[in-house]
Amino acid sequence: MTEKMLRDFCDFGLDSGLFDTLKKTLANYNPTANNTIVGIMQSSIFGVGASMLTLFMLLELVSLINRVDSGQGLNGTKIPANALIKFAVLSLFYCNIPAVINGIEAVGVYIASSLGTAAGSSVSMGITEADVSTMVEAMNDIGIVERIFTIIVLLLCWLVMKVVQFILSVTVLFRMVEMWLMMLFSPIPLACIASQEFKQTAINCLKSYAAISLRGAAIIGCFIIYYALVGSSVVSYDASMDINDFIGGFLIDNLLYIIVLGVSVFSSGKIINKILGVF
Repeated sequence: MTEKMLRDFCDFGLDSGLFDTLKKTLANYNPTANNTIVGIMQSSIFGVGASMLTLFMLLELVSLINRVDSGQGLNGTKIPANALIKFAVLSLFYCNIPAVINGIEAVGVYIASSLGTAAGSSVSMGITEADVSTMVEAMNDIGIVERIFTIIVLLLCWLVMKVVQFILSVTVLFRMVEMWLMMLFSPIPLACIASQEFKQTAINCLKSYAAISLRGAAIIGCFIIYYALVGSSVVSYDASMDINDFIGGFLIDNLLYIIVLGVSVFSSGKIINKILGVF
């Protein structure tokens, strides 16, 4: 049990499945769920947004016509014609919302994959299986009272680590649900792009989806920074060290980094929102 806790502590991080999730699009992550969400969006929410788009364009057309003096001749037809062209372009954009959303998502996935590839083998704490075995043997050689105290400290740190790991896993999975929810209701705010008064709502929607897409890359970045910090501070154990002092320092230092990692991942959405100016 002691060896397992130490090994878990040294191998801390998202499991390979969740880590790969950050580098997948919604369609690749769960094609069935993604097709269901897109189908519901196109059969229900899409119609509501299309009605809003038409209404906004008619209001814009009426507003433009009212600004034009009927005595201006040819200019009186140019502005309504421009409005119709604008309507055609926006209609094309609106009818291809899934493609637009998928394009934004693909950029985030590409950045996340590039970060993971660039990090490569450096994403590691630097503690080998042999180091763990050496620490366990040293713990078995100390007195019973000291061993119990060391195991209690290890157990408490291990439990905190598991809680942080669970929160990280939930955060990663919730990001996928958040993206599906935004995709499901995206036709409504994106329909506002036809209105001069409310078009910022559509822009904010696209920026928000881009922020959520980039959050996967931000989470991977948090882990890269965590491993870089831990890798620079970890010292391998050897027989000349006092195992109690080593374990205490090793656990407390790394537990601090783990907690900071958890806070960073949890706050990664706010960080990306600041970068993209999403409020």
